[in-house]
Amino acid sequence: MSASETASAAKESPKPSSKEDPKLSTKEGTTRRSLLLGIGWATLGLGTLESLWSTIRFARAPVSYGAPLKWTLGTLERFAPGVAVFFEKARVFVTRERRGVRAMSAVCTHLGCTVRREGQGFLCPCHGSRYDEEGHVVSGPAPKSLAYYHLEQDKRGRLVVDLARPVSPEERLKVG
Repeated sequence: MSASETASAAKESPKPSSKEDPKLSTKEGTTRRSLLLGIGWATLGLGTLESLWSTIRFARAPVSYGAPLKWTLGTLERFAPGVAVFFEKARVFVTRERRGVRAMSAVCTHLGCTVRREGQGFLCPCHGSRYDEEGHVVSGPAPKSLAYYHLEQDKRGRLVVDLARPVSPEERLKVG
């Protein structure tokens, strides 16, 4: 075959299309382009679903805006008569007396520091406010007495203090 015959034979034999080229197609005639396009759409769809899922989880997140208002303190046997028991997480002193049990706040009414037991009363370590054993201001910058909170017993006999329900200093949980 001469050079001109080879050139004319090359012109006559058509180039294989991508659909016919075994290197460019998969088993069932799907082209590489359509396969990559499908993978791209699937990736875009999964990304969109993941973004939507994250947004929904963010919008419905269980959010706590502070400490709980109810605290379980334990059974009545935990409280010896005449002794103020401090609960750090609830920031209260619980005292058992002849007339019942009561819960007094351990939060200073000046700037919210936690008071501590000292002698026959309570002392604020931040600015020196002093309270007597009933929570009344004795000295210092505190503007008012310590608060008292509602106490109740749950079904299992444990004391529960409700910090959302202030009560008068005379109110006590009656115990038998």
